Amino acid sequence: MPFGGVSTNAPPQLTPEEIAFIRAQQQREAVRVLIKESKVIRRAAREGNPRQQHNLAVLYTWGIGVPLDFKLAHYWFKKAALQGLRESQFNLGIAHQGGMGVQKDFVTAYQYYSLAATEGLPNAAYWRDNIAQYMSREQIENGNRLTRGFRQKIEQGQKEKDSESALQRRLNRILGTDPNNP
Repeated sequence: MPFGGVSTNAPPQLTPEEIAFIRAQQQREAVRVLIKESKVIRRAAREGNPRQQHNLAVLYTWGIGVPLDFKLAHYWFKKAALQGLRESQFNLGIAHQGGMGVQKDFVTAYQYYSLAATEGLPNAAYWRDNIAQYMSREQIENGNRLTRGFRQKIEQGQKEKDSESALQRRLNRILGTDPNNP
């Protein structure tokens, strides 16, 4: 050992081929797990779980465990986006920008990128600003108006969900079935 007791033998570095091999193995494993769990994901999505709605949309986008179907992917991304899931909002931006399952529409893509950006999704503001370069001032203003309208829908949905939860808790207390008070 050299002076100071520190070894000069650095750990071996992986070659690009080894890194590619490891990534391919990880991707195969991820696909295997997704196929295995696709039924669970579908059930939870139908029950209203926004994260699983997003996951189901991803499965339709990739055609893993379900048929490849961009229209169904859009449907499930939108359901999750309406519940405020920023990743789904971003993916709707991608879908509208590229015309995947929907007609190409930069204004709507801008709207969804804006929503995801205001929710703090990394890189969403970059994609919003990037697409804005190809839009007129009027189109950007329309996108901002659509963003505000969609945000109001999200807030209204959350208020309804909160109201339903409060009503259910009250009903549980009245009936003596409140899980918090055994």
